[in-house]
Amino acid sequence: MENQKSHLLIKYFSLFNWATVTIAGLLLLSTFFIGDSLVLPWITDTEYVKSPLFLEYFSINGKPMGFELDQILIWQQFKTGRYLFLEWPEYLLFALTLIGFVISTVTITYLERFWYLVCAGILVFISINFGLDELAIGNQYFGYAFIGGFLLLSYYFQSIKTNIGFATRLISTLILISSFTLAAALISPVPSPTLVWFSYGILAPLILAALFIFFVAGDNFFYLFKVATQNAPSGKNALIHFLVIGAVYILVLTLLFLNLTGQISLNIILINPYTILFISVISGYFVLQTKLAVVESQIPILLIKKLLYPALAAISLAVIAYAEITANDSLTVAIKMTIVASHLAFAVVYYVYCFMNFTPALLANAPAWKSFFRGERAPLLTARLGVIFFLIGVLFYLNYRPYYQIKAGQYNTLGALAEKVENDLLAEQYYKQSLFYDYYGVRANYGLAMIEKANGNPAQATKRFKEAILRSENHKPALGLGRFYSDQDQLFNKLLSLKEIENGLNDQRVLNNLAIAHYEFGHLDTALLLLEKAYQNKPTPEITSNFLALDLSIKNNLDIDSVLQSTAHFEDLHTLTNRQAFANAVNIQPELKLKVPTDSFLLLDELYYLYNAALNSKTSNKELIETFDRYIAYPRNIAIKDYLMLGKVIQLYNSGRVNETFNLLDELIASYGQNTGLYSYMKAIWAYQQGAYELSFVFLGEAQSYNFDRNIIATTYSDFLAKTVDQPSSGLLQKWKTYESERENLNQEERKALLLDIARENSFNEEGTLKAVDSLRIMDSTTPLEIYELLQKAISVNKRSVLLYEAYIYQTLEVGLPFFGKSALETLSTFTKEVEFERIKNQFEQKEKQIQQRALSLND
Repeated sequence: MENQKSHLLIKYFSLFNWATVTIAGLLLLSTFFIGDSLVLPWITDTEYVKSPLFLEYFSINGKPMGFELDQILIWQQFKTGRYLFLEWPEYLLFALTLIGFVISTVTITYLERFWYLVCAGILVFISINFGLDELAIGNQYFGYAFIGGFLLLSYYFQSIKTNIGFATRLISTLILISSFTLAAALISPVPSPTLVWFSYGILAPLILAALFIFFVAGDNFFYLFKVATQNAPSGKNALIHFLVIGAVYILVLTLLFLNLTGQISLNIILINPYTILFISVISGYFVLQTKLAVVESQIPILLIKKLLYPALAAISLAVIAYAEITANDSLTVAIKMTIVASHLAFAVVYYVYCFMNFTPALLANAPAWKSFFRGERAPLLTARLGVIFFLIGVLFYLNYRPYYQIKAGQYNTLGALAEKVENDLLAEQYYKQSLFYDYYGVRANYGLAMIEKANGNPAQATKRFKEAILRSENHKPALGLGRFYSDQDQLFNKLLSLKEIENGLNDQRVLNNLAIAHYEFGHLDTALLLLEKAYQNKPTPEITSNFLALDLSIKNNLDIDSVLQSTAHFEDLHTLTNRQAFANAVNIQPELKLKVPTDSFLLLDELYYLYNAALNSKTSNKELIETFDRYIAYPRNIAIKDYLMLGKVIQLYNSGRVNETFNLLDELIASYGQNTGLYSYMKAIWAYQQGAYELSFVFLGEAQSYNFDRNIIATTYSDFLAKTVDQPSSGLLQKWKTYESERENLNQEERKALLLDIARENSFNEEGTLKAVDSLRIMDSTTPLEIYELLQKAISVNKRSVLLYEAYIYQTLEVGLPFFGKSALETLSTFTKEVEFERIKNQFEQKEKQIQQRALSLND
């Protein structure tokens, strides 16, 4: 019964282990697609650039008149920041490591004494490198207690209580390992104890992975030998097949080895160390029973096959995935070299071993593959010793490089942890120690470059960036160097560094940044060529947005309709903003896509799109004005309120709401005094277009007093002397004609509403405004106070209108405010002719006397 329970537990635990193998394998497979994008993601660096746009409103004798505003262009470059510290790969790797340690401890309790001592010694060595002594728990004794605990427990089951079942051994070991894990997490005084433990103990899973790789490295060759000889038509053909296939396998491994040592460059799909290891894992599982048959009586084959093998396979795959995901290139290179060197050693030795042992059997057409692990002329033990000596020779040949790279990888992990806790000084020391072991390590050099950049040490930062580029498999360090030069205003070095990127023209991001570098030097044709190539490869939003920004500089040489049509389907805000800027420059108004959120806070990208959409001298959009109103009302948008108000000003004027335009401009001047000169000049242009010639000169004077460009002021002044407009404004008169034609079809309330709208719209059109006021005056529903308020607002906009002032002065008497009328008379005297002023004054005084007499007669 106990035996059945144990087998059932082993079965379920085996399924769990194979699930972890699957997860680790899928994670490793994903690294072929995601690369280092999780730990070092691309960052789109956005630069907002002002581009002058001339808004033409009218012409004087054929000369266009208007003003220049800055619209916003967006340039996007690609860069990278610092390496991120990813916690989940460490947690996953060490969870698998702890599971593997539990299974290994349970498995060795079933071994014979000799094999138990050997395997226990290996586990002790792994425990020493597990990083427990870095947790500051009882000095070194916590690590010693861990080693002593699992040794005592395993020895108890192996030598004292040998008849205890599998479930008890497993649960006891789980309790032991879990207790130490919880103690490490809860008792350690160091911050983030689990991450510290994992970072220092990275060597433990690496050792387990190296042992597993060595264990399965020769199994591929067994299947090659079997496939080459099993179905050959004759013994001679079988021997030839084996010699050829074996030689090709050795050649592939040799090429991979030379590629890793930098002697050749090899990049063939699916021919890489990870593929070979993956095949070895599968081969090793199916050949396991045959390989261990000679020692079957001394070891628990079932536990090894069902539990230990998948646990170690999961750890090995997880170690590789961890190294790739965290961009720990020193670890990655060391693991690849371990895979290739061990497979090459087994392949060469087994090739000779098979030729010596099985040539007679092959020539006799016997199934020699069945005796692969039982060679008689040259024993398998001798071959395995030969493999060990071969690997030692490789290690000497490489000057212990894999070992040093593993140490460098460990220091990379510690440096990343130091960066996570924002201790740059400690991170710098760890990265320098990593470079001591692996000078061209990408992770360490790039990390140091970013630290030196932050510390304001450009010489060292440049050096580290260049060292990181040498072994990097992507262009991130190179683009990082280009961005660093840009931050230092070394534009020539930036351009040169980007041009020197190997195979850079095949990378969208390099093409984009290189095009911008050429643009900064004024090489517009080269920039256009590079962006065209990038756009043809893949029209991403970033490329398209930059393409539109560049098109603005060469718009005269482009097919405008083609540019706008080809970019119409892009809906990201950066592209929309640049597309709108391009359309403004060629005086076209594209369809507005006001997909801005309805909450109160407006992001910068959303603001600039709305602002650019407003900058047009001919079209207006009611929805756009309402959007500006919504965001202006929220206090949290105070930092960008000037852009919102200016955009609304343009749209209000385009819609004919001149009074509101000038009132909002006055509010802008009161709130944002730094642009008072520009706003006064805008008022001068618009006042002149409305026929208020004298007032336009007043506004020009105000603009000059606020240091607006004197050359523009002088030129505009001389143009204004003509006092004529080629296309006079007729918006309000047209509205009045519409009112007269539809008046009979409107009720009194509708007529009043329309007249109020006309009276409030444009005070520069004196005739239309006064007609509306007079029509309102004769309506029974209109009070004198309403008329007064209309006229008061009219003179606040058209401050030099004699007709409006006259009507206002008389209306002050109707509402009982003659002192306001007298004040207005004083103002009127400053800009009207004396004869006209005396007439209005006398009329005002006569009306005032009449009102006084009526009041006296009523009192009597």
